[in-house]
Amino acid sequence: MSVNAAHFKPLRALLYLVCAQVLFTLLDATGKLLARDMGIPLISLARHGGQLLLMAIVLGPSLGRVLIRTRHPWLQLLRGVVLSGFTLFFFTALQRLPQADATAINFIAPFMVMLLVGPILGETVTTARWIGAAVGFLGMLAVVRPGAALDSIGVMFVLLTVVCNVGFQLLTRKLAAVENSFTTLFLSAAIGVIASLATLPLQSVWGGWPQTLSAHQLTLLLSLGCTGAISQWCFIRAYYWSSASFIAPLVFLQLLWAVASGWWFFGQFPDAISLAGMVLILSGGIGSMWVDARAHRRGRALNLEAAVDR
Repeated sequence: MSVNAAHFKPLRALLYLVCAQVLFTLLDATGKLLARDMGIPLISLARHGGQLLLMAIVLGPSLGRVLIRTRHPWLQLLRGVVLSGFTLFFFTALQRLPQADATAINFIAPFMVMLLVGPILGETVTTARWIGAAVGFLGMLAVVRPGAALDSIGVMFVLLTVVCNVGFQLLTRKLAAVENSFTTLFLSAAIGVIASLATLPLQSVWGGWPQTLSAHQLTLLLSLGCTGAISQWCFIRAYYWSSASFIAPLVFLQLLWAVASGWWFFGQFPDAISLAGMVLILSGGIGSMWVDARAHRRGRALNLEAAVDR
């Protein structure tokens, strides 16, 4: 499935993507802070339950059954499942790894998306996008160098996150073109609540129950739903105005926000080699976007000239 030319707005897609990434980063930092004092299933329940409740209160009166009306129930179910896995696995990884390192390892997913959008979604992957993804991947290797002393269990959970992330990105692109964005958000949150409740009996061995809940912790738990809902909506809109293979190299930009968050909230700052890797990531993402944008404008101009000639 290719993107309609009228819906290919690269700069608009980039704006939505950056908003989504900043909010995703804040969501991850909040989860990492909470994971110091409580288990992951409860954090996941707050994240998805908060989003579900917020949407029901704000959008329920005006949209009603639109929030649950879908023509693709199995795709919605699958997206909700992989998003639930993403939340559970990535927050678990953040318990054991620095935020920037966990995010960088997770960037294997966009590269895999580049390999899969052709056979699964029928999109054309341009040379510029391949180069952008490859440069971004090299930058990721510079940030997470072989031999780094990372917790092996944390790495395992990031790799599980990668699997969920690939499915999440592909399904988001698929559904963005055929479903109402709010329907997708609502159904994914509902499935996330069910999955979180199913894992809640494992709370005692998956990080433990909090002894008490301070006002600060309660505020952070409540913020997860709001941050998650808005970030998901922005992410869906980015896919609506672009394609999966266009978004894939740009997803690497989130590492910049993750490093900034790690420095601001946890006092972690990358060394010179990691900074060089971030420059590669930024160059690969922005470079591929710029080349694609020029090609799109040139194609529109040629189509206009052909129409005039006829």
